[in-house]
Amino acid sequence: MKKTLIWVVISVLSLSLALFGISCKDGAGEEAADEDAGITIGYSLPFIEDSPYTFPFAEALKASAAERDWEIIMTDAKGDINTQVNQVEDLAAQDIDGLLVMPVDAAGIVSVLEKVASEYPDLPILISNTQTDPPELDAVTGFAGPDSYLEGKQMGAEYVEYVKEMGMDVINYCHITGTAGYGAAIDRENGFNDALAEAGAEDMFNLLDLQPGDWSPDKGQTVTENWLTQFGDDLQMIYAHNDGMGIGVANALKNAGLDPGQIVTNGCDGQTAAVQLVKDGWMLFTIWQSPVADGELSIVVMEKVLNGEDVDYFTYLVTPTVDASNVDEYLPEAIEIWGEGG
Repeated sequence: MKKTLIWVVISVLSLSLALFGISCKDGAGEEAADEDAGITIGYSLPFIEDSPYTFPFAEALKASAAERDWEIIMTDAKGDINTQVNQVEDLAAQDIDGLLVMPVDAAGIVSVLEKVASEYPDLPILISNTQTDPPELDAVTGFAGPDSYLEGKQMGAEYVEYVKEMGMDVINYCHITGTAGYGAAIDRENGFNDALAEAGAEDMFNLLDLQPGDWSPDKGQTVTENWLTQFGDDLQMIYAHNDGMGIGVANALKNAGLDPGQIVTNGCDGQTAAVQLVKDGWMLFTIWQSPVADGELSIVVMEKVLNGEDVDYFTYLVTPTVDASNVDEYLPEAIEIWGEGG
């Protein structure tokens, strides 16, 4: 009888310990699962593979998120603001921890940002790479990326210096812009014009024509070919908003049998092909805007926001000028980011 009682007690104790152990393991498992769940970020891009800039940008975003064990959900609006509006709403509804948006249309994106902020007041929203219009919104936590307006001023100042160094009284130029309504296009146009005004050089720049090139090398080349036919020897300079269009401009100049520097042009991004064109004299300069550093910056700022740190509304990327004086320093890095022919 005593032996039977002892075995019953032992059995009960063993069962209790086993159940207690299972309970502890379940609790620990739930805690570990919570920790492993990590952070999920939504990112609405205007385009990904269709742009030579946003593809390495997106790759840098994914790599930077992976380093933190974050999940990142990226959408591609294919350059359409209505598509982006729908994608932003869909992302916000997916129980994400943070939302990043690179606007297709600087003004057109504002209403959906305000709607999302009202529906999800605890969701931090960061604008990335391209500012909204207006650039500062109550619905948004902040902006991370290049200051396209200052880049425009930087490029305008470069051209003012060139015209003065060449001893020219006036230069005839054409202006090829990014996509209409796109924040960077607006800013680079306004910044350029303001640089001329601040230098008192407006009368030194005679604008022959302004056309959108939609950031595209093919469109940049086509527009330039039309200008060469229309203006002939009167055309002396083409101000381009990015490397892609600047590369298209240079291709048209080469095909027309012109010499490097006969018509000056520029880029902005620091693509390998553009940096090489600076080295070869076809471009006067390009602005160094690394898509890798740009993508990483957005993740760094979002991390600070999620950690409850105070951040300035604007966190800007450093964008130096690449010209004949320093092109050899930047070419290897450009190849590392964009590849040999990027």
